[in-house]
Amino acid sequence: MKRALVISSQVAASSVGVNNSAFCLRRLGIDTVILPTTLMGRHPGWGTPGGTVAKAQILSDMWDGIRAQNLRFDAVMTGYMGSVENVELAGKILSNIKEANPKTIAIVDPVMGDNDRLYVPVDVAEAIMGHLISQADIVTPNVWEFSHILKRELPDLKSVEKALLDYGGCALVTSVRHHGRIGALSYHPGGLTYFGHEEFERVPNGGGDALSGILLAHILNGKTEEEAARAAVSSVFEIMQQAVDNDSAEFPLTRFQASLEQAPLLGMERLI
Repeated sequence: MKRALVISSQVAASSVGVNNSAFCLRRLGIDTVILPTTLMGRHPGWGTPGGTVAKAQILSDMWDGIRAQNLRFDAVMTGYMGSVENVELAGKILSNIKEANPKTIAIVDPVMGDNDRLYVPVDVAEAIMGHLISQADIVTPNVWEFSHILKRELPDLKSVEKALLDYGGCALVTSVRHHGRIGALSYHPGGLTYFGHEEFERVPNGGGDALSGILLAHILNGKTEEEAARAAVSSVFEIMQQAVDNDSAEFPLTRFQASLEQAPLLGMERLI
């Protein structure tokens, strides 16, 4: 069995963070270990979340205990980071794991912001770029985050396509609009592929966390990057559709978990 370490937010009563990414990994057969960068009661979008950002020393002590188990990791996934210290620690952990197993896949979801605004402090965003993206094998930003990382405007599909070619690393960029639809653009060893679908007026939080977890699970289970991206985007779209149809304010992952394996595959457009 493959094993992944997820370093991301723990939010007790909301379907976001490791509640989603770790759930998807485990549901798809990946043994998963969690380091929680936050300990909160609910998503801040609902109001005062309760809890706090996890102290780096606590996470470091937890990592010492995990290392003492001599576990072999096949992948590391990072998500929301609440402090520069946690980003720096995640970078060190990633380095430790890659030293022990050079074949480890590092997938970085650079959770920074959306809709033209950062929702982490500027120094945290800079640390993510310096300590995590620099070590990533795959990144999964939304289009605004990718624009912020590259410090260039990305107003349309063509601009994202060029940016990915210039970036040169494997990536799955979400929220890319094209011909009245929205979707994800995957850059992988075989080229560039766009997976589009209808745009919803409003969707619950947590889809990005699920997407990264599903993508990683499928890659660890032997799919190509293109196959894994198509399956992941299709599954998240299907669950989002269920959320809209059932007026769910939270990402209904547990209720519709069958979609992680059985979602109809979206059409795709190979650009290169």
